[in-house]
Amino acid sequence: MDNVRTRSLARSAVFLTGATAVSRVLGLVREMVMLGLLGLGPAMGAFTVAFKIPSLIRTLLADTALSAAFVPVFSELLAKERRREAWQLASTVTLLATVGLGAVSALGMLFAPQVVRVVAPGWDNPEIIQLTIDLTRIMFPSVAILGLAGIFMGILNSYDHFILPALAPIVWNVVIIAAVVAGVAFLGRDQGFYALAWGVMAGTVAELMIQIPAVWKRRETGVGFIIRHPAVKRFFVLLGPVVLSLGIINFNALVATIFATFISEPAPGIIDKAFRLFQLPQGMFAVAIGTVLFPRLSRLAATDRLGEFRVTMNTGLRQIFFVTLPFTAFFAILGEPTVRLIFERGMVTASDTQQVAWALTFFSLGMAFVSANTLLNRGFYGIQKTWVPLIVGVANLALNALLNYLLYRPLGVGGITLATSLVSTFNFFALIVLLGRNVGSLQAGRLLGGVAKSVVCLVPLSVLGFGSWWLIDQELGRSVWAQLLSVGMGYTLGFAAYAGTAKLLRMKEIDELIGAIRRHRDREVTASEAAPEDGALPGPSVDD
Repeated sequence: MDNVRTRSLARSAVFLTGATAVSRVLGLVREMVMLGLLGLGPAMGAFTVAFKIPSLIRTLLADTALSAAFVPVFSELLAKERRREAWQLASTVTLLATVGLGAVSALGMLFAPQVVRVVAPGWDNPEIIQLTIDLTRIMFPSVAILGLAGIFMGILNSYDHFILPALAPIVWNVVIIAAVVAGVAFLGRDQGFYALAWGVMAGTVAELMIQIPAVWKRRETGVGFIIRHPAVKRFFVLLGPVVLSLGIINFNALVATIFATFISEPAPGIIDKAFRLFQLPQGMFAVAIGTVLFPRLSRLAATDRLGEFRVTMNTGLRQIFFVTLPFTAFFAILGEPTVRLIFERGMVTASDTQQVAWALTFFSLGMAFVSANTLLNRGFYGIQKTWVPLIVGVANLALNALLNYLLYRPLGVGGITLATSLVSTFNFFALIVLLGRNVGSLQAGRLLGGVAKSVVCLVPLSVLGFGSWWLIDQELGRSVWAQLLSVGMGYTLGFAAYAGTAKLLRMKEIDELIGAIRRHRDREVTASEAAPEDGALPGPSVDD
């Protein structure tokens, strides 16, 4: 039975990886369509602010937080065959979320003018402010809808059903793309942003609706509500730290948006598009490493095998720097060609491209640290000291506000993104020192040696990557196909130079990654492999 479950989890992991990749590609297509049809002007800045306001609330109180607090309690009740109580918990949390988040949505719509004034204090154009208010009111109900979708996703994941939750973001992107295209085609560009906002709402409703049949099929009939049950109390106990952690992260983003409104009306949209590109490699590679290593770190901490914990953490950090530093170099040397290829068409101008590339360059300086922080946070979760990242996060919030204030005037949008990178760097060094005090030395010398070698490898990457792009760009010009070839060759030859230099330097990181890829490709779990006790897929060994 364990072997069957392990194979099922392996298949689910492969499906989730594919679905995540499709979702990210569609997300990029969505951004391309939005910018091509609607441009990157003041109205896009208004939409970005209007989207961020309910996004902050729903991340803080709804989908992410509710799911993270609900799943452990619900799963534990199911594991103990207390199905009726599990579904009583689900019914109770769903009712409370509907009432509570519904009230938050109604208040957000009612007080949208006041909220917009707080979030966009630098704007004084009445038309842009009114557009932001209108779009905020349209999208605020997504707080309640995504809260319910988060609970339903948690229910399905607890039953090892991952398909529909994984498809939900794909559906969301498809609906938004269709809404923008149809809105501009039938209503005109003047109504395009309203069509975009209604598309976000339609996509959000679709995310919820596709999960309802599967949840309904698994429900226990005749269950009631258990407001005073210990399971409900535990849910709220778990919800508190999650909300605090997410609050710190998202309030940092809110601070950046507030200062961006003092730069220009399009500035929030420019920074957002740079962040979308920044997120692609960071999300696809670094987060994956953290996700794979987290169960192992938790097991090692739980069994007091801190020596192996330190080795695993060191290995993960070195791998993260190894896979993310190349993108720091690429976004620095090929940032403008990359942005031009992806975004510069339709309503997007060369000036817009330069602004996005400027923001992306400073974003990329902190990419490795942002990625490493993900693993360090999971390390603290593994040793069950979640308050340490919270305390560091509070310091980050103050530092972020100070750096934004100091940098936004001289550097514009680049100052906002540089502040983010500097805060991420401070966060990394603070966490690594504090984690070392709790688990012992993390072999800083070995880590710095690996990072130093990775930096050396960036030299041939930069020379060959930029040189090949420049030569092809000069010869072929800047048609779409010519840009595909020049930028594609820049990245391809740059990566080849990076990997080749790493081989010459005999870096363990490249062998570790190749081994991990081979294991992932060849892993058809055999009958002799037992499922891990916590239900996680097997992770790399200490020596990997």
